[in-house]
Amino acid sequence: MEPERVVDADDLERLAKLLTDKRQLAEQYYARACRLVGQAQATPLAAMLRWAGETATELGNRAAIVRSAEKGGDPFGALSEFGLTTAIGTVSGQDRTRLKKDLKSVIDRSATARPEQRTEAIRQFFAKLTAAERASLAIEQPDVVGRLDGAPATVRYAANRLLIERALAHEQKDLSALKASDPKNPQVTLLEKRVARMAEFLQPRVTGDGRSVPRQFLLFDPAGDGRVAEVFGDLAKAKHVAVMVPGITNRLDNYDSIANDAVALLKDRASGGELPESAVITWLGYDTPEFGDSVLPTKAKAGAPALHSFRVGLEAVKGAKFALFAHSYGTLLSSKALQEGTPFDSVVFMGSPGLGPTIKSAADLKLKPGTQVFAMRAPGDWVSYTEAHGRDPAEMADIRRLATGRSSGHSEYYIPKNTSLDNLQTILTGDGCVQTFMGSPKLDDEQFGAANVRVLVKELQSRVPQWKTGELATAFEPIITGVMNGGTDTPTLIALTTKTLADSGLGGYFASQDIAQIVGRSLTEAGPNQR
Repeated sequence: MEPERVVDADDLERLAKLLTDKRQLAEQYYARACRLVGQAQATPLAAMLRWAGETATELGNRAAIVRSAEKGGDPFGALSEFGLTTAIGTVSGQDRTRLKKDLKSVIDRSATARPEQRTEAIRQFFAKLTAAERASLAIEQPDVVGRLDGAPATVRYAANRLLIERALAHEQKDLSALKASDPKNPQVTLLEKRVARMAEFLQPRVTGDGRSVPRQFLLFDPAGDGRVAEVFGDLAKAKHVAVMVPGITNRLDNYDSIANDAVALLKDRASGGELPESAVITWLGYDTPEFGDSVLPTKAKAGAPALHSFRVGLEAVKGAKFALFAHSYGTLLSSKALQEGTPFDSVVFMGSPGLGPTIKSAADLKLKPGTQVFAMRAPGDWVSYTEAHGRDPAEMADIRRLATGRSSGHSEYYIPKNTSLDNLQTILTGDGCVQTFMGSPKLDDEQFGAANVRVLVKELQSRVPQWKTGELATAFEPIITGVMNGGTDTPTLIALTTKTLADSGLGGYFASQDIAQIVGRSLTEAGPNQR
């Protein structure tokens, strides 16, 4: 058996440096030979010079391949996928060290600056680099560059593709180990879904007109529930850009649902292809809450600065228009980001639980003049009915409420061939007229039990500690649905509420007469006077 061959990246780089140094000496000899014997006679030396330069570059590339292979993934495949140079062998080890140090310095110096100043500093840093230096940073520090707002989009695409390849390999290994040791573990199903999503990320996306294009990620972080930002369309040429901000229960494992909505939004209904000069970005760039903690504003406050930074860091053609399409808990986060000055030309709030207790109108958002603000609330959207975070923007006088057509419930705003999607596409492209909501503004006229749900939830939440309100929301979701469907009379609702509180461990906060009083109030006192 032949001994295993071990390739040392440092040895390759030392050899490349030796060739480079000798090449410099050979250039001096070549210049002297040209003077002494003429250029024609010195031709063999010129060939040697070319060989030394090309070989040094190739050795540098091979050293980079060896280093990247140790970490996993296909770095050169990631670079070529997005049109970046793979000739990074021209970047010496000393230069790579300098680049890392310089990038860290820029990031550290601008850490406390406004997002606009911070992303501009990053843009200026990358603008001064050579193509090889940008490519080198993408594969040397993908975890930094992939999420770096202000860095060139293609560089981030390549960095995140490499991160996805590495994460996929890691979680495939974990999944195999878990299946072998504990096949009935609930984590098996979750890992299977995550692995499936990441495998999909590495496959080309087929557009409506049949083109096969690589998927483009401006953010990928598998930690926890996962964070993702994906671009659909050509961001570099788009004059119309929509940023979608999702809400509760969205994670890496079920990200395909958000991606499908983005595809539907970008699809041109007339041609079947994609809307011209348009791009859609799914921004799952924050830790979304589950039902349990969706009544708390904590994750919205934490995520708002990230949305602001992401938006101002986006590349765009001059004069491009940006639309913000926020759904569910994402409307609360978006409200906080907008109040920080995040720039959008138009905003749509869908299925909102409220924009914050202090936001009573669009004027309270302090948007730049001319910003268009719209809202949608589909029949049966109980998240809107609860108004857990303030007044529903669909009922604010200075916000234009849009029709939703066949949409119902909380998650059908992007269904194809429907009025709500048509409205969103009209706002994205600025082409055509939106269809406004023409029905009654009263909750009870729209959906039986809507106002009752709002009173029930608020009364129950007022009786438990703040850190328990999340558990309450999770436990009462089935009861909320029952109230809105009109199938729950007073005795039944009292019994269900009592049992649910006991089963959830929250019964100790309520006496039996409290429950009867709260239920009775929710069924008799709900209405406009309860706002």
